[in-house]
Amino acid sequence: MRKFNGNLSLMPLADLIQWASNSKRSGTLILNQRSRQKKLYIQEGKIIFIWSNCDGEHFGNFLKDQSRISQDELDKAFADSESLGLPFIGYLLSEKIFSKEQLGDILRNAAEVVLTSALKWDTGIFEFVDDLPGFVMNSPVKLDSIQVLLESVRSFDENRLGNQVDAEMVLNEIREHIQLGNFELPPIPDVMLQLADKIDNPTISVDEVIECITDQILVSKILRICNSPYYGHFGHFSNLKEAVVFIGLKSLMSIVTVHAMSSFSPRNAKEVKKVLQHCLVCGMIAREISRDMGGNYELAFICGLLHDIGKTILLDMLGDYMLLPEARERLIEENHAEVGYLLAQKWNFGNDIKDVIRYHHSPEQAVENVSLAEVISLSNAMADLNSQPEEIMDMTFTSLELSQISVDDLLEQVDKLDREAGEIVSLE
Repeated sequence: MRKFNGNLSLMPLADLIQWASNSKRSGTLILNQRSRQKKLYIQEGKIIFIWSNCDGEHFGNFLKDQSRISQDELDKAFADSESLGLPFIGYLLSEKIFSKEQLGDILRNAAEVVLTSALKWDTGIFEFVDDLPGFVMNSPVKLDSIQVLLESVRSFDENRLGNQVDAEMVLNEIREHIQLGNFELPPIPDVMLQLADKIDNPTISVDEVIECITDQILVSKILRICNSPYYGHFGHFSNLKEAVVFIGLKSLMSIVTVHAMSSFSPRNAKEVKKVLQHCLVCGMIAREISRDMGGNYELAFICGLLHDIGKTILLDMLGDYMLLPEARERLIEENHAEVGYLLAQKWNFGNDIKDVIRYHHSPEQAVENVSLAEVISLSNAMADLNSQPEEIMDMTFTSLELSQISVDDLLEQVDKLDREAGEIVSLE
């Protein structure tokens, strides 16, 4: 049995279908994205059966929609066809449960639904196996794969252009997921687990810490950040050990976290980089503000780096919906703080950091450290390249005195900070 696999972002589904049809391949095309899976059974380039674990895409549901057959009868028909060694569709035809025309229409409808939804998968993996299970082999119903693909593409385009998903429906659905905690957050990356384990050990040496940082891109980013004039060091670090000693283990952890976040949503890589660039600018500004005020500038830098982690998750979540750009942007703005807080909880961040992530747009609600939340709220506003001095000065805080901060001087540096952050984020 031969097989090959790959990433749908590199070889889209439409290309796979055309390849199978043109080369008259026989086998099973398996599509996976997170917990979702679809299977297309293809014989000599033609679709002979489909399977999906996605809601509304079970083949049995399509059969029941077109007849009065019950689930028990379907289960019995499948068991009987298997025991007789007949294809399931062939058995339904031989028992006169459906006509050949009916079965062709049902399979075509099901295949188009499954393909149309799969065309939205910008990411995911595929595997083609040169093998077909007995319950589909030599089916009497065979569909022209290219024709099914063309109809699916047409439906996909119509949905995308003319039937945009209701933004309010998506918003309510995401809020429900957040409240119930039943959506999948990314696991903490391995390098973060290793670092966290080492950092928690009070007897650990710097050499042992940096042993787990083997990613050269990550090493480059750490050195670039440490050598940035905005980090306050007037020398030049040429090795990782010197840089880690200077910035401290907590700041190292935050930089590693931001680096790890850049891989969460590969289908939105450009947007994720834009978010991370803003976060880095925000961290740099927060560090300067906190230093001027005599606060914990290392913690302020970390919180600035991490305040928008929820946006990276939502960029991935919303990829499953067809939304107008304006609606998508609004959903991210309205929900990123809460989603970021949930991720921070899952990753066991400190209470200060979790609080700032959750309330950086409403610092007055912060529980752990209102002053720190206000520093990040101010830094977040200043990191916006469109911010005007008068808008910043109109902001009100309970524990932060703007007269203590060189707002004009910092705003003049934002463009330079943004360019510096852009170079760091773009390192590959």
